[in-house]
Amino acid sequence: MALSYLPEKPYPGAPLLLELPKKVKKVEFLDKNYRPFAYRQKFYALLAVPLNTKPGSYPLKIYAEKIYSYQVKIYPKKYPEEHLEVPPKMIHYPPEVIDRIKREVKAIKQALRGFTPEPLLEGPFVWPVAGRLSSPFGFRRVYNGVPRSHHSGIDIAVPKGTPVKAANSGRVVLTGDFYLPGKIVIIDHGLGIYTVYCHLDKILVKTGQVVDKGEKIALSGASGRVTGPHLHFGCYIEGVKVDPKMLLEVF
Repeated sequence: MALSYLPEKPYPGAPLLLELPKKVKKVEFLDKNYRPFAYRQKFYALLAVPLNTKPGSYPLKIYAEKIYSYQVKIYPKKYPEEHLEVPPKMIHYPPEVIDRIKREVKAIKQALRGFTPEPLLEGPFVWPVAGRLSSPFGFRRVYNGVPRSHHSGIDIAVPKGTPVKAANSGRVVLTGDFYLPGKIVIIDHGLGIYTVYCHLDKILVKTGQVVDKGEKIALSGASGRVTGPHLHFGCYIEGVKVDPKMLLEVF
């Protein structure tokens, strides 16, 4: 069984679209199990390379009528950093919102940990909005010598009130108005694949609602902890954050 995947040179933080010559039971890679989905009479599995993966070769196993073993080479990737010296009050949250932030982070993580065994997506993912990429995936700021976490998605600069579309079909699993991401929508696409839409001005869907690819789910805005209007768009596969721009490109 030949192994074919995109991107051809996978890197830490990349989604990995694996093309399968036939239906298989599961794919095992980097200590996680992935299930295949069908599209146009072909079979695929969408895998994730965590950001902390060191460059090198890693085993991949395909479980079919027998087990097929391969090695996948992960290439190095250097993400941009910005070093800033700022007053301490600029990088610490007000004490009165700490508990709220913890509760909201827990709710988001819980939503992203779910697993729907059947695929809800329909083929390629599409851009939720058209606009300038203002902040890439993996970007990290270092405040006063202390690095913050890598940017978990991409920021797309669009005016307030721009229609935001579902990047693929799926089920809405979380909506809300949170302190950091502002008004947020999370969509489950099945098989452990989720997309996240943040800093919205208005949410047009409800938790539990089934949406089609390209359906309008919200209006963009500047809610939450932001400096201006934009859409933060993220993607998680089996709880691992991956580059949404590459997700759109691998198909």
